[in-house]
Amino acid sequence: MSDPYDTDADDSLANLPPPTAVAVVAFDEQDYQVLPRLFSLLEPALPVATVLERMQLMRAEGWRCIGAQAEGNMVAMAGYSRRVHLFSGPALYVENVVVLPTWRTHGLGQALMQWIEAHARETGCTKITLDAYAVNLGAQAFYQRLGYDPRGVHFVKDLA
Repeated sequence: MSDPYDTDADDSLANLPPPTAVAVVAFDEQDYQVLPRLFSLLEPALPVATVLERMQLMRAEGWRCIGAQAEGNMVAMAGYSRRVHLFSGPALYVENVVVLPTWRTHGLGQALMQWIEAHARETGCTKITLDAYAVNLGAQAFYQRLGYDPRGVHFVKDLA
């Protein structure tokens, strides 16, 4: 069987039929060990050791992940944390949404975002906020289809 996290896998896998059973679940300890492989689709140059170190720091501050499991594999993920902003009050911040290429177009990203929205409502959040890379037009279109409104520009200044 091929490695589901191999991004160089045979493109014929992209024509798989929709999965028959997909479960959106909160990550358990074992799932967090798969996170670097999924995250590498977003930031392939970031060393695994750095991802693991940052993940532990983020988890200590309340960051959590959910994922979509299909056929026994974690094939999509989204990270989130609850924040309070002056401009909006309680908000759920979403980051690192990724779906394995061979599982895209099967509604997994939408299922993750529906879970996020339900969780935000359950925890008293009045908004969901997120960022998308300026060059990632596919992600921007995805979020806009789900009703997200681009309201600002995220600025970054590297200090190292």
